[in-house]
Amino acid sequence: MVSKKFCTMLIGLTFLLLAACQPQQEVVVLPTLAVLPTLTPSNTPTETPVATATSTATDTPTATPTSTATNTATPTPSLTFTPSLTSTYTITPTATNTSTSTATNTPIASNTPVLPTATLTPIAPQILSFNSTATNVTANSSITLVWSAQADSARIDVLNAQGQVSQSFNVVPSGSLPVTVPGNLGTLVVYRLVVFRGAAQDTRSVAITIQCATAWFFGNQFAPPNSGCPTGVQVSSGGGFQAFERGFMIVFNEPARNPIYGAQNQDARFITYDNGWDGTTTYNCFGTPPSGLFAPQRMFAWAYCNTNAPVGSWSNAVGFATTDIDRGTRTIQYEDTGAVYIDSPQGVFRFSNTSSGTWAKIK
Repeated sequence: MVSKKFCTMLIGLTFLLLAACQPQQEVVVLPTLAVLPTLTPSNTPTETPVATATSTATDTPTATPTSTATNTATPTPSLTFTPSLTSTYTITPTATNTSTSTATNTPIASNTPVLPTATLTPIAPQILSFNSTATNVTANSSITLVWSAQADSARIDVLNAQGQVSQSFNVVPSGSLPVTVPGNLGTLVVYRLVVFRGAAQDTRSVAITIQCATAWFFGNQFAPPNSGCPTGVQVSSGGGFQAFERGFMIVFNEPARNPIYGAQNQDARFITYDNGWDGTTTYNCFGTPPSGLFAPQRMFAWAYCNTNAPVGSWSNAVGFATTDIDRGTRTIQYEDTGAVYIDSPQGVFRFSNTSSGTWAKIK
């Protein structure tokens, strides 16, 4: 058996051997061999100084701080070069180019209005034909208007001889239209076709002559161009007529009403009154007429003293009578427009209606 003493010695030797091995690993003096801090600063200062600063900060406690600080200060100015490069690389020119391209688009916009002006000019409308199935008819007859046109829309107007529109029809640019020729627009009715395209238009007219079913007692050739047709045959009855210096008076004895028509030369105006004379009363409001002139007589004296002229008094409007009263038969005929025709010793007079308005001598 091995003695305790021997074991103790053996253990001691083992510790000595271990101790001898441990110092052999520390023989490599790391601070002396790793003179890395000196190598790092000697590298090109152009390298990113950020990496050098990080590495130096870790090893500074081992190396000489004086040398490291001096070398670290030297590359610091070279870091200033980096921001200078960054600011030089600013993309200012790019912004300039953007505004330039915006300005280039401006002339294109100014040219835009020129294009519609050249291309949107419409072709003017044109009437190719416009006819009627008859042009000489009796009042209230039916005719058909036929037309053809190159247009976008159309209208047909009905006019009297004076060109006044009495009716209008919206129609298609090409087509036909049956119409009844009115008998209250006179002996001439005009149909006018108007076609449109944009603001342009074209017109064409067809004239229709009206032949009245009943003849005028004074002769159809004396009927005014704008007259209508008779509502019936003429009627003859007793009446009266008296001419004045500046006008005349005429009465027609009708069964229900025998109106007195008082007419003055000024503006060719007239007015009517229902005859109010009792057949016996005399009047002298006008005084004694000068030599060669006459006082108003019978129902005309009643009107002279009890009514007014179209303008002012009868005395001022027409003066004294130039003839004695004519009590002959009067003839009357009515027009479908409302006008009235009455004959007299001085001719045939046309009154625009049965109450007041204008008069004209037609024969």
